[in-house]
Amino acid sequence: MDRIRLYNKFRRERKTAISPIIATLLLILIAIAAGVVVYAYVLGFVGNSTGPSGNSTSIISIDNFCASASLGKCTNGNAYYIVIRNVGASSIAAGTAQLYFTDQTSGTSGTISCSIVTSVSPSSTYICSTGASATWPAGTTAPAVGDSMSVKVVNPDSGQASLSTKVIN
Repeated sequence: MDRIRLYNKFRRERKTAISPIIATLLLILIAIAAGVVVYAYVLGFVGNSTGPSGNSTSIISIDNFCASASLGKCTNGNAYYIVIRNVGASSIAAGTAQLYFTDQTSGTSGTISCSIVTSVSPSSTYICSTGASATWPAGTTAPAVGDSMSVKVVNPDSGQASLSTKVIN
């Protein structure tokens, strides 16, 4: 075979690859994907080894929650009576806690503030109740007997707890 035929034969058998532009784009996409994977991996370590700076959030639980349809039937003549316990290791500073009530049966809800007069040491409790007014928060109608009522307590430092109960007479 002469050279021209041999050259034409190899030219027909030659395979073409992807263009250099597409190859460059693929390499860039692979590098970006690898960077995202490494970032997520490193963030998992950093996120678990460091905590939030500044004040820590209190850990609370609700020991007792009473809700009354007939105002004044809970402890000491209250419409609602809530005992909140500090189960964390640090004290809760004095301030104002927010109570978010939801009548899960009727769908009504309301918010009211509860004053924390003195700091609450670990394992101690504070009480939120209607007091002498014996009324439900504005926007919340008195629930009916047997309704399912829930409360979410949010401390001044954003520590929170929730509990549900059935409404008594």
